Amino acid sequence: MREKIHRTITISFLIIGMLSGCITVVKKEESEQQAVTAPDLEATAKAKFGQEEADTGQSPAAPDVPDSPLPAPTATRYVPEGELAYYNFEGLGSGWETERAPGIIIRDPGTFGIEISVTGQNDYFMTAGVKDHPDGNISTYVINVSSPEESTAFVACRVNDREGEIEETLSMESAYIAQYRLDGAARLMKQVNGTQSVLADWVSGVSVNPEGVYNQLYLLCDESRILFMVNAQKVFDLQDTTLTVGDYAIGVTHVASGAETVIRFDKFSVYEP
Repeated sequence: MREKIHRTITISFLIIGMLSGCITVVKKEESEQQAVTAPDLEATAKAKFGQEEADTGQSPAAPDVPDSPLPAPTATRYVPEGELAYYNFEGLGSGWETERAPGIIIRDPGTFGIEISVTGQNDYFMTAGVKDHPDGNISTYVINVSSPEESTAFVACRVNDREGEIEETLSMESAYIAQYRLDGAARLMKQVNGTQSVLADWVSGVSVNPEGVYNQLYLLCDESRILFMVNAQKVFDLQDTTLTVGDYAIGVTHVASGAETVIRFDKFSVYEP
């Protein structure tokens, strides 16, 4: 991905009902807000992956807001005001693995979150189902399983496909894509009409947490502003007016050599700006 390219991108429907099931739509009417939460996430997720019907039980108690920007991966969560979508991939069962497309595998990492493996020349987008909120921010936590220099994760906003709907496998039409390589490098890409261009080229010296500690990726798209942060440190903050609508996504970028990239994700959240 170090030059302008036009290619087919594999888009996940892992979130399908799961993230459509986790979206919280907030409707503001004068001084009051009304939150509407869609159906049970766990049952939808298990149904998608052929798991047994979700067990009934109480939801885990919401913990306090963390005091530090360093991630503390866990199955629990808190719900701040303005949350549009959230998923932690819990409730999918254990030991599962599925091939989403040739060279793209998602699996249970054995702890929490999800593990994505990409081999070949395709990137993997996992969308949130929040197409009606182009202004907002997305946050996730990542850690590499493959070697750091061959491990690139990304967060994206204003994601659109050619038909305007998210499907299993389509060509990506447009997106702002903030890529983070886990040896401490990052760049910002823009895809328009299926062709990528560089908004901000690779920079080195980007924050990397110690081995075994997840890194937090944060991308804000608010009108023309695009802000990308890693571990609460600013990497890019620029203006671009090309793309104005679309979804949010996390994903894994293939490497030019075709080597396997394996990334673990935890806590995929989308918020109002």
